[in-house]
Amino acid sequence: MSNQVYVNDTVRITVTFTDLNSEGATVPVEPVSVSIQIQDSSDNIIFEGLPTAVSASQYYYDFTATKEDTYSIKFTGLLENDNNIIVEQTLYVSSTSVEYKSPSILGKDEIIIFCGEISPLYLDPEALLPFFPDISIMEIGEIVHKYSNEVKKILSLQDTEDGTNVPFTAIEYIQAATACELTRTYELGGDDEYSVRLGDLSVTNRSVPRSNLSRDNATTWCQIATVLRKEMISGKVGPTSFVPKGLPSKRVSTDGKVVHPDTKKLIYLSDRDLYGPGRKNLAKDDPMPDRDIRSYD
Repeated sequence: MSNQVYVNDTVRITVTFTDLNSEGATVPVEPVSVSIQIQDSSDNIIFEGLPTAVSASQYYYDFTATKEDTYSIKFTGLLENDNNIIVEQTLYVSSTSVEYKSPSILGKDEIIIFCGEISPLYLDPEALLPFFPDISIMEIGEIVHKYSNEVKKILSLQDTEDGTNVPFTAIEYIQAATACELTRTYELGGDDEYSVRLGDLSVTNRSVPRSNLSRDNATTWCQIATVLRKEMISGKVGPTSFVPKGLPSKRVSTDGKVVHPDTKKLIYLSDRDLYGPGRKNLAKDDPMPDRDIRSYD
């Protein structure tokens, strides 16, 4: 404890006895008896006695300092196996003329940012730190989380997936898409065109618009992310996902008349219906595929 108080202020000093179990969790410890000892900076004992029990593992003592000094408070808990648990604290007491304070203080104000658990996170944000060393890992992690959710939706991944079974192309897409968004935000070499001039020498790097991006002609993080996303989506498409348009699913005989229910027209025409009586179409002259012709083809 390093709270600063003044002379004649009454401070309640509390202690809670705890320990770690076999699973690493904090559990309360119940001593058989507890004593307290308070010393000043000259090792003189100011008080020695028994604290007040709040529960079997928590105790307190109300202390009033009569002069400015640095006081050491020691709680000693005696266990059933005759072992002791010692908890030591420090109290700094000041006056209007003398000030005592802890030497362990911040030299200047610091901003500490906390981030909760982010899931899913299929890519370690530290993998992008070599490319963007000035950006916080928390900001990178939030963008990685965004594109991890996109990959999870596209590939229909389970909630239990931790990234170990995610395809390599998907991991590369998350990395490229995250880098693309960071370059757009911080302009870290993500421009489509930039030039360098040194005397009479001029070098211009220009990203020409392309109608068909591929791994061969992609030059920026955003273009690489576009290519990888197309590859990731195309990997889910197979021949069973489409049916040829316009081909009938079964052969229909021309002996009977098949009438469209709305237009009342013949759907499949026989040679007689198509060419009239007395003329028959030869198979070798038929340019159409081997199927019946519909009247609205």
